[in-house]
Amino acid sequence: MENLFLDFVQNGSPFAWLYQFLIMVLVSMIPFAPIPVLAAFVASQHDFLPGLLINMVGTTIGSLLLFLLSKRWLRRMALKYVTKQQYLTKYMKLIETNGFLAVLLGRIIPILPSAGINLIAGISNVGFIAFIGATLLGKLPTILAFSLVGHQIAAGKWDTVLIIALYLLALFLLGKKLKQTWSR
Repeated sequence: MENLFLDFVQNGSPFAWLYQFLIMVLVSMIPFAPIPVLAAFVASQHDFLPGLLINMVGTTIGSLLLFLLSKRWLRRMALKYVTKQQYLTKYMKLIETNGFLAVLLGRIIPILPSAGINLIAGISNVGFIAFIGATLLGKLPTILAFSLVGHQIAAGKWDTVLIIALYLLALFLLGKKLKQTWSR
């Protein structure tokens, strides 16, 4: 089964980019999915720009789909998910006050999973244009970093990987600090 999956998503298949794109769409809708690992893998299978585009467009479309689903049909489930965590209710208040900024910060700084941002934005008053704009701007730095890591690993350039890893670690620590502040 593993080999079949790898045959589908590795670059030897003529439709590998499509399978990779669909995987990125799906995983961006699942809380705590290994998006960084998959984005790096996808980027390692292509030249830099095509890998970046597959990752960026795939995760953005997945985010948009979950946003629209939570706005239309998943409201109850999303509210149940949000009210279980104190920091999520605080984020919900922030998103109600300034949706664009809250989505943008949530994307740039990993405060909570991407799927959580999508669900919260969907049940809030965030508009479609604000959501998509903040998502595109906010996802770009991290997806760019994950894609660059995968591309650089494939090229054997570990010094660049180390610099990007330090950048991502700094974002992660900043997100953890913000999450702790909001949990109080």
